Amino acid sequence: MRDPTRRLDLPELPVATGKDRPMSETPKIKPKWKPSSKFYKAFEMACEGHKGHVRKGSNIPYIGHLLGVASAVIEAGGTENQTIAAFLHDMVEDTSTSVKQIDKKFGKTVAKIVDACTDATKAEKDAEKKAQADKNKADEWWARKSKYLEKLKKKTMKDPSVLVALADKTYNAENTAADLRGKNDDEREEVWSKFNAGETLQKAWYQGLLEAFKENKTYDRFSQPLFNRFEAAVNEIFPNKK
Repeated sequence: MRDPTRRLDLPELPVATGKDRPMSETPKIKPKWKPSSKFYKAFEMACEGHKGHVRKGSNIPYIGHLLGVASAVIEAGGTENQTIAAFLHDMVEDTSTSVKQIDKKFGKTVAKIVDACTDATKAEKDAEKKAQADKNKADEWWARKSKYLEKLKKKTMKDPSVLVALADKTYNAENTAADLRGKNDDEREEVWSKFNAGETLQKAWYQGLLEAFKENKTYDRFSQPLFNRFEAAVNEIFPNKK
């Protein structure tokens, strides 16, 4: 029987190098950018501005959408300013915050991106909601969406607002596709009823977006997967019927 107090003489193991080195010992890769104080302030402002808001037709806190869009921007190679704008992209539409106020707090680049992502101010959207007839409401909705599409078509990926817009629309499209998945005609109608316009105009909107995100746009290896996700979601929502 071995004496438990006796020291075992174990052979020395070779030191791992290169690809054999454990993850914790691999040389660190520096991040493309690190969050600055502006990043934290933008997130706080978004949380405060949207704290009483929910996603359409649910009780899901709206901040979840903003986090999803910001995450998509980062993973698609976005800058800190683009990510900050992702947090704030609905502030002008859904709160009393102005583009000028965003400019003062976060600078011109962020303000321009938010402005480009805004197709109507909160006051304009409130006026739209007061439209008496549903037809008029849908017409006003489509009028502003059409203007937005025309502007988006002319932009290239050099415009920092395009990536933020793509992340926003991809998040919305994927959520809508999930809501419609496996639904019959009556259930699909119920899903569309929570929006400001019905299925026909929504189809024109999403197909218009798909066209706009193709025109004059060249994606890199980071942003291409995001566009692919958007295209797949739109095709799932509105499949080509042969």
